[in-house]
Amino acid sequence: MFKLNFATPDKKVVTDMELEEITLPAFSGELNVLPGHSPLMTTLEAGILKYRLKNGQTDKVAISWGYCQISTEAVNVLAETAVHADEIEVKVVEEHLKQFENKLATESLDEVDWEKTRHEIGRLKAEIDLVGENKKH
Repeated sequence: MFKLNFATPDKKVVTDMELEEITLPAFSGELNVLPGHSPLMTTLEAGILKYRLKNGQTDKVAISWGYCQISTEAVNVLAETAVHADEIEVKVVEEHLKQFENKLATESLDEVDWEKTRHEIGRLKAEIDLVGENKKH
């Protein structure tokens, strides 16, 4: 068994909880981690992070980019943002998504602004996807 530590700059989401499984939106695609996984360090993209704790508790959270360190003892996740479906106001998110997509399509952005805008679009799409997944279940 290994432990999950999951935080953002603003809050601790999970601390030292025994973990059964976690699925992460890694930079190169979805990464499923079970006990015994090889040590790894990776960046995270915006997407849905899912985990199941040893006590049976499961959770899904929309995250923006971040980092994940996997060792034999723990999975440590640091994400810029993490929100649950019940914290998301879909109409507001959809409006912001339209604004950022329009900005990307119509404005001449330098490399830094382009990257920030791309990250915001990814975060907003992850939030919409999370709400959609929760409605299916």
